[in-house]
Amino acid sequence: MTEAADLVSWIELGVIARPHGVDGEVRVHLYNPDSTLLEELTEVFVRAEPGEAPSLVDVITSRRGPKALLIRLAGVESREDAEALRGFTLCIPRGALPDLEEGEYYHADLIGLQAYEGDRPVGEVVEVLDYPSVECLKVETEAGFLEVPMLPKWLDRVDVDGGKVHLQALDDIPLQKGR
Repeated sequence: MTEAADLVSWIELGVIARPHGVDGEVRVHLYNPDSTLLEELTEVFVRAEPGEAPSLVDVITSRRGPKALLIRLAGVESREDAEALRGFTLCIPRGALPDLEEGEYYHADLIGLQAYEGDRPVGEVVEVLDYPSVECLKVETEAGFLEVPMLPKWLDRVDVDGGKVHLQALDDIPLQKGR
């Protein structure tokens, strides 16, 4: 990987779940099902593993399917080609994302923020979990981790510029060990 590539912050938009049909189309699970960004792109970066340098690939077609986005990528011409991409992520450089309004943030911006309950440091946000009913911050603590719902009862405010997320009412959240 080049030094310049190391400086790029990659935002994952979805993961290739499986082939769709026999002509190389792939079914993509979108991390944000409401986003149309991936449908609008004419090229996307594809990578096999986090930390690996992604490869730029042309998007031939994209369309909404039942519960997924269906995409045909350049060079993927058979079911076998599509199967070889299972589990690969589709990403773009952070700078290619649309500008945000005041007070908005991307989930990727939350990773690495320090979590506080009042003035007390709790831990670090290591992941944003997308469950069917709620999105949660996975906060790594010294004793394990917390899955804190991103709802007003628990999430007070987010200060991306300050590197903090302010939480509340954590007594309701069970501490989980391991993982």
